[in-house]
Amino acid sequence: METTIIDLTQKDALENSSCLSATDATTAILSKEMKPSEVLLECIANIERHEEKVGAWAFMDKERAYHKAVEFDKKSPGGPLFGIPFGIKDNIDTHDMPTEYGTSIYQANQPSRDASCVGGLRSANAIPLGKTICTEFAHRAPGKTANPWNINNTPGGSSSGSAAAVASGMVPIAIGTQTTGSVIRPAAYCGVIGYKPTYGDFNLSGVLANTPSFDTLGFFSKTLEDLVLIRRAVLDNSIPSLIEGNLKNISIGIVAKPYWDDLCDSNIDMIEQIERLLSKAGARIQKFDGGGAFNDLEQIGMNISGYEFARTLSHERRYFYNRLSPILRDGRMADGIKIDYSQYVLSIQAMEKSRLILDDAMCKFDFVICPSAASAAPLGLHETGSASFNMAWTWLHTPVVTLPIALDTQTGLPLGLQMVGKRHQDDKLLAHAGAVLKYLFK
Repeated sequence: METTIIDLTQKDALENSSCLSATDATTAILSKEMKPSEVLLECIANIERHEEKVGAWAFMDKERAYHKAVEFDKKSPGGPLFGIPFGIKDNIDTHDMPTEYGTSIYQANQPSRDASCVGGLRSANAIPLGKTICTEFAHRAPGKTANPWNINNTPGGSSSGSAAAVASGMVPIAIGTQTTGSVIRPAAYCGVIGYKPTYGDFNLSGVLANTPSFDTLGFFSKTLEDLVLIRRAVLDNSIPSLIEGNLKNISIGIVAKPYWDDLCDSNIDMIEQIERLLSKAGARIQKFDGGGAFNDLEQIGMNISGYEFARTLSHERRYFYNRLSPILRDGRMADGIKIDYSQYVLSIQAMEKSRLILDDAMCKFDFVICPSAASAAPLGLHETGSASFNMAWTWLHTPVVTLPIALDTQTGLPLGLQMVGKRHQDDKLLAHAGAVLKYLFK
């Protein structure tokens, strides 16, 4: 049976969960077809319908958000996200809501300031609705969130709540973070658009560190145009609108390794269909092997991640060791403690060489593609799935977007197409993603 190619940006994960995209809601507010309070009430209605089963939120302040929306009802619209509700991953500081980092160790912890990204969205007149569930210290031990497409399946991690909240119409946009695959994988599992920017482009002040060499903000949305609004809000107003483009003579690489053998049949079929369709559109398709950038990458990356993560949590390791989950305590933290400084430095140097190799290999391509995960969301809530198809791009600092464009033939759950661009060419990547969506679902 052939994988079903379908535009999931036009399909809600749950019945009665219709929610406007940030772009459409902004247009409706500007044209006075809707008030900010009406946009917010749609989100609250979906929360009341679905939160009990989905469990996307660690904290909500619906009353404060509603008062802010009513205040905006009386004002002239201003800012790229005027009146748009958003969710914030619970490893990102907020001055007026608790930030608990996915652990009971920091229950009711109240920061005194906003993270830079939250401040940017507030300055753009977006309205924070609450904090979304993340895994313990944005690592692997899952929280309470279930996948809106099937609550028996994982939503992914570590940005599980942000992905599920957007997928179930509780907010049109949400912030996450990625150190390995924590935005792209849950976006793919939950059938929404996920975007991991080029490393370093977005300020991480006020975001709990995991592995500083890899940590990157990320965002979930219903449309690519929403990501443009987010980029303008958090970066600046020079961010261009999506360019109306086509795929003729565009050079696209299909990533054949590593981990290709781990793919489910539906993902293989999806990539084969996409290859045929994009070739028909006039794109030039070639296999992409990274030119050697992937050689020994997993071990190099794990050395760096383990060394940094163990030291990020030095305080918790000393004072709360027995309250850390076994998967954190006995996994990456234990491995990282065994790595000495000389190994770490050699790994840092090797990783930067790999980035330069990838930069050279990418020169011949406009973008490369591969599945966003090895399969659709696995059954069970005890783990968050494999990041094998995400780690290389995170560690090599490239921008990535995942598009929800297919359904798995066996489970009916979403599959994502992962598009990877050149470093600091995020706007071009999003424009190419727009061209892909336009052609596939014209």
